[in-house]
Amino acid sequence: MKRMRLSEIIAAVDGSPAAASTDDPAITGVCTDSRKVDPGELFVPLCGEHHDGHDFIAGAFERGAAASLSSRDASAGSGRRIVKVSDTLTALEDLALYNRGELSFEVTAITGSVGKTTTKEFLKHILGTDFTVAAAPKSFNNRLGVALTLLETDEDTEHLVVEMGTSGKGELSYLSKRVRPERIIITTVAPAHLEGLEDLPGIIAAKAEIFEGLDPAGRAYLNPAAPGYEEFRACLDGEPRTYGTVGADFPLELSPAAGGAQAGYRFRVGAEEYTLELPGEHNVTNAGGAIAVALDLGVSPASIREGLARCRLPPGRLNVWTEAGVHFVDDSYNANPCSMKAALDTFEEYCAGITEGRNIAVLGEMLELGPRSRHYHAEIGSLLAGKPVDLLVTIRGSSRYLGEAFTRERESRGRRGDAKTMHFEELSPAREYLSEEIRSGDKLLFKASNAVGLSGLAEELRETVGAGEREPPLV
Repeated sequence: MKRMRLSEIIAAVDGSPAAASTDDPAITGVCTDSRKVDPGELFVPLCGEHHDGHDFIAGAFERGAAASLSSRDASAGSGRRIVKVSDTLTALEDLALYNRGELSFEVTAITGSVGKTTTKEFLKHILGTDFTVAAAPKSFNNRLGVALTLLETDEDTEHLVVEMGTSGKGELSYLSKRVRPERIIITTVAPAHLEGLEDLPGIIAAKAEIFEGLDPAGRAYLNPAAPGYEEFRACLDGEPRTYGTVGADFPLELSPAAGGAQAGYRFRVGAEEYTLELPGEHNVTNAGGAIAVALDLGVSPASIREGLARCRLPPGRLNVWTEAGVHFVDDSYNANPCSMKAALDTFEEYCAGITEGRNIAVLGEMLELGPRSRHYHAEIGSLLAGKPVDLLVTIRGSSRYLGEAFTRERESRGRRGDAKTMHFEELSPAREYLSEEIRSGDKLLFKASNAVGLSGLAEELRETVGAGEREPPLV
C-alpha cells in the first residue's frame, strides 16, 4: 500500500472518526487478522461465517494497531482511533481501489477453471527478473483476496499479477471493473462451480465478464485450443494474443526429448527453447501464457528462462517429495474433473519412472458440481481404471461413485482383483488405514477439493513415515 495518513484513508473509504482527534498518524499497512497486526497498521474487522472481526478490535490495538475500521457503534476509548464505515469489506475494497488509482503499476489479471495460481506464479517469477512485481502470496481470487492483492502494491511496484475467480454470475464483472487490468489471461474452461454456473456455456459466459474491466488499450491472451475461445474472441474489440498451440501468436511445442514428470519438460515458444522443472505437462501450457505476456512486455528469453528456474509451485499444487522411501505427490489444493484428469496423467508419468512399490491414489470428493456430481465422479473412476493403480482410497461423499465406477470398469476389462478399493467418509479412519498400509517404494497421489482436507492428511502421513512409526517393509 502507498504511504498514507489516516485522514487520507478516512476519505478513501468514506468513513467518519468515532471520536474527535487532532493527530493524523501514518499508516504502515492493512491487516484483517488481529493476531497478525503489526504496530502502525490499520485493522479491518471482517464478518465471517464463524467469527466477527469486530470482537477482536481490542486485541488488534493491544498488538499496536494505529487505527481500526468498524461498522458497529463503538467508542474509541483512550488512544484508540476507530473509523466508522457502513461495511468493512466494502471499505477495504474502496481503499484498494483508491490505492490502485494513486499508483502507476500495470495489472495482468488471470482467470480460468484451472491453472490460475500456477500461471500467476510463473508470471510473477518471470517478470520479477526485470521488474518490481507484486502478487498475492496465496490463491486470493475473490472480493477479499483481490482487494488484499491490490494493497500488496506500493510506490515501487511496476507490475501486479492478480487472480480472479468466480462461482456465480456477475462476480468477475464486479472484480474486473474495480481492478481495470491492462492484460488478461484466460487459462482454460472446464466443469467447476456448477452449482452457481449450471453448465459449460454458463461458465464461459461468467469468465467472459472479465473483459468488462479490460483497459481500452489492453490485451487479452487466449488459448485457441481451450473451450470458449470463439465466445471470448467475440467479446473483444480487437484480436486476442494467442498462445498454447502450434499456430498461435506465441506457438508452443513440446520438444521431442521432453523429460516427463520426473525430469520436467523442454518446450519451444517460437524459436526459443525453455525448460520447466516441474511436474505436469499441462503446466507447460500455463507457462506458455505467462511467457506470451512477458515477451510482449519486452522480457528477454534469457530472463524468462531464469524466472522459470526460480519458480516453485505453492503448497498443494503438485508438490513432490520423498520421505523414508515413500513418494508423495500432493495436488490436494482443489479439484474439478479437468484438474483431476491432469493430476492422474501426471501421476501416471511420475510412477513410470519408479519401478518399485505400489501406485496409490488417494482421491476425495470434488465439490460444487451440482446435480451431475455423481456423473463426473464416475467418469473419473472409469478413466482411472485404465491407469496403473494398485490401491484406490476415496474419501467423503460423492467420491464413493468414483470408486464404484473404477471397480466396475476394471471388472469389465477382466482385471478384477488386481487393485484394491477402500472408501472412507472421514479423514481419521483413512489416516489410520494408510498409516498401516503404506510401505517404502509406494507412490501416493492426493487430490480433492480443498475442503476435504487431503493436504493435512498428506502432511500427517509424511510425518508418520518420517518418524518411523510404520512397521518395517517386508523383504
